[in-house]
Amino acid sequence: MKANLWKYGAVLAAYCAVNQGVAWAANLDKACQDQDPFLGRTVQNGQTVCLPNNSRTYLSIGNTSNVSSFSITTGYGSGDLNLYAKNGGWPKLDGSDPSSVKAGNGECIVISNPSNYWSYITVDGASQGASLVVDLGATSCRTVDNTIPPDRDDRYEYDYVNLKVFRFQFSDTPLEWSTMLADLDKTVQYYTEQSYGKFSVYYDVSEPVITINRPKRDFDNDFFAWRAAWQAEVKNRGVDPDNPGKATVVMMVAPQVGNFNSSAAPPSISLYHHTPGVIAHELGHALGLRHAKAIEAGAGRVIGDHDYDKESLNYGNVYSMMGMGAHSLQSYNLLYKHYFRWLTDSDVPVINSSGTYRIYAFDHARNDLGYIGLRLKSGNGLYTYWLEYRTTNQNYPKTKDGILINLQGYFENEKDARFWKTTSYLLDMTPGSKTPGWWGDDQTDSELVIGKSYTDHWGGFRITPTAKGGVDGTERAWIEVKVELLSGN
Repeated sequence: MKANLWKYGAVLAAYCAVNQGVAWAANLDKACQDQDPFLGRTVQNGQTVCLPNNSRTYLSIGNTSNVSSFSITTGYGSGDLNLYAKNGGWPKLDGSDPSSVKAGNGECIVISNPSNYWSYITVDGASQGASLVVDLGATSCRTVDNTIPPDRDDRYEYDYVNLKVFRFQFSDTPLEWSTMLADLDKTVQYYTEQSYGKFSVYYDVSEPVITINRPKRDFDNDFFAWRAAWQAEVKNRGVDPDNPGKATVVMMVAPQVGNFNSSAAPPSISLYHHTPGVIAHELGHALGLRHAKAIEAGAGRVIGDHDYDKESLNYGNVYSMMGMGAHSLQSYNLLYKHYFRWLTDSDVPVINSSGTYRIYAFDHARNDLGYIGLRLKSGNGLYTYWLEYRTTNQNYPKTKDGILINLQGYFENEKDARFWKTTSYLLDMTPGSKTPGWWGDDQTDSELVIGKSYTDHWGGFRITPTAKGGVDGTERAWIEVKVELLSGN
């Protein structure tokens, strides 16, 4: 009965808007919370739809000549969409027809005195999880409630993990990993240091090596057959690889099968490359993290042409464990340390006032000297910037001369519930500065160096590293950052 009353109320509200020309006071619904993306072409009056992600979308609405005005409202989600509309034909995207192109997804167009039955809408730009509604008879747009509700905390909830190791070999290919215990011990040490002593990795290699009585070539071109075979062997030993138990990860170790890379997803790892860096990296995946990625950042923009597929660079954070820093055991970035609860709010505070702030190098086993990072909210309130200072990366010593910035919440479109909803995006502060000798070369100077400034794409702040000092190469090294909160913040 309640559902029917709600539907009746919505219809009545739409009727009043059409027939009385009222200014619309209702909130825009968050359609993407319980709807799939709308794939139709005609929207109905008062029907809130979930827009497809990262796609130019063409829509139409009928009966517009029977009202004196109508409004189009978009909002929610992440990214940056632009809205265009026209009565009687498809709108041009050059601004000559009604348009709304503010930063973010919150757009509004009101069209008065439409004379044609059909009106047409184009949504452009890169956005995820945005909603749209058309209200016939309305003289203003709906309210977009940007109050961010307290999310369910879906970060990793334990301060340890149990790693159950199952080793395999084939009738014609033995497992060769003479340094296994030493490599596992280095992984344990890495996580102890990264967590500032707050996280423990335990491993169990008590199971003898399992011999598959078939040649390796039988599986080299059949990933699914190989996965079924090793999982069956693990199950025969009393462990479910898909549900091994609380804070437990199954690690399958074998000679490389075909050209399959080492890989992981909660709660298991398939390991073919037997080094501490690969173990630590794949364990991050098995505990719920995606790669640390990168996107371009230049004056007045976050990504170059608002095209996720072109501008999002997988493994793009060349400085970080979950990016290209695995082989040299580089530190997790601060955002991903936050996932494991290794940080407190006082370690990396959210800055709410202008001033100059000192942060200490975070990539050491100690973090008790002061702030080890800063957080800043974007001007639209939807995203969080994480500022960090690294001093131990021998491959990229320029990190000592500036800060690295990772963006949280942008392109937040994780579809697999096993992984954290957030992916880390390193902002390249000198986009296009290098002709790549290898695919990640342009990201190797991503630092915002002393004396250079960056302004939030959504107008929230401007930041400038101003000085560095302390003891170089130690936890006492520091950098100072001038933060200017801009008008309205």
